[in-house]
Amino acid sequence: MPNVSGTRPATTPAASNSITADSYKIVGGDSMSKIAQRAGVSVQQLVDANKARYPQLESNPGNIQVGWTLSIPRGGATTTPSAPPPAAGWAPKSNNDVVLVGMNESSAHEAAHLKGRGVNVTHVKDGAVNDSITTRDAQGRTATHDLTTPEGSKSFALTLGLPAEQTQKIADIIQSSGADSRDELAQLAQVWAGAERGGQIPSRMVLSGHNVGSGTWGDHNGMLRFDTLGKLAEAMPKAARSVEDLHLSACYSGGEPLMEKYRAMFPNAKTVWAYTGSAPGSYSGATAHLSRWDTATRGTKEGLTRELAAGTRKGENVAVWSKEHGYLDGNARAPLADLQATVTRGQATFDRFSSGAEKVVDSQTGPLREHYNDVQRLLQHPELPAGERSALEARRDSTIRLLYYSKTVAGNFANGYSAQIKSGFESLGMAVPDFKSLSRADALAKITEFETKLGATSPKPAAANTLLPLLTEGLRDLKASRVPETWV
Repeated sequence: MPNVSGTRPATTPAASNSITADSYKIVGGDSMSKIAQRAGVSVQQLVDANKARYPQLESNPGNIQVGWTLSIPRGGATTTPSAPPPAAGWAPKSNNDVVLVGMNESSAHEAAHLKGRGVNVTHVKDGAVNDSITTRDAQGRTATHDLTTPEGSKSFALTLGLPAEQTQKIADIIQSSGADSRDELAQLAQVWAGAERGGQIPSRMVLSGHNVGSGTWGDHNGMLRFDTLGKLAEAMPKAARSVEDLHLSACYSGGEPLMEKYRAMFPNAKTVWAYTGSAPGSYSGATAHLSRWDTATRGTKEGLTRELAAGTRKGENVAVWSKEHGYLDGNARAPLADLQATVTRGQATFDRFSSGAEKVVDSQTGPLREHYNDVQRLLQHPELPAGERSALEARRDSTIRLLYYSKTVAGNFANGYSAQIKSGFESLGMAVPDFKSLSRADALAKITEFETKLGATSPKPAAANTLLPLLTEGLRDLKASRVPETWV
């Protein structure tokens, strides 16, 4: 039976069998962080040593199973945790500076709040031109780099002053990132390059934006995926080892498997603050949480508790991890089977809203939001079998799009595919519908009418054939491949 990492160190005793210098067999109650700590290596070192045998570790280092035999990297089997050895003459130094990566415009409010508390904040934000960055050399000459192209990403990476192989890795990561997230990623690389050149960078980091579990995004902006951030951290190891305190100002960012992922990125992390449910917005409570996090993580403290958020809006959704206390989310872990049964029962709720038989009155409350929360809780359960994750993520993605269907999704779909919608319906001699104003039920009826008309038409117009999968997979099924997160 799967036993994913995330066992709460504060309440669960460590496994009793010993760790040899070469291997370790996983038993009940183990977690990657526990094993790494007892072996004297970082979580990332443990992942790297075992990902060839257990590939799921690379994408979800929290998903381990009883009975697996892990290889312990050479140099392990010590009694205290250690990060990868720094280069000679360099080591990260603790400081109270913050780099805040804000995918929403409102993150400026969060940055200003921290600055008002006397914090030295570097604010990474959406560039003036999507996926573009302008640099200035020592002589004051400027150059603008188009990060959507390999050439532009490489020309930017060359300005960082790093070794050739590392420069190419960074360029490749930036260029392969999602649309309209490359400019933020490049700005972060500029900050992190200071550590790679032997200097010091902010020890604390805030990621701010929307999130459903795979990365942070902003309104009218792109998504910075956690996997992409992890690749950049791997390519810039000194920077990754410099991050000691992480704050996720983002919804559904605090499950145990995600905490393991963050800690794999940042092997010297001492604390993480995140959310198992919705997080407060920049103007509706986020700054109160940031204030308490700022106070709690100044200096070299290694402890963080949920009580810090007591009495604040959305404080009940805070989850924390710290070296001193382990993972805390304020809840007893529900049995996996119970959560699976709850999500299965929620299928009827999903179907009612998906068919348009019931309308979403408030995207933040109601039976469909409760079903979404149940799906998220199941996804965050550390014992979830890897084979069930993909289908659950698809349900998560379609449910959040259904919650915001009338509010944002239908309008963004109509605008994003306006040309295809117009040409497709006109090619069949049909009136072009205004999906922005149609109810969910009426929109589905219009899609069925279109599909029926196309099936009875011969030869089938190319424009209509092109539109059909957009309508069925996008507006009807709400697949992430047709409706990006930034449309939610």
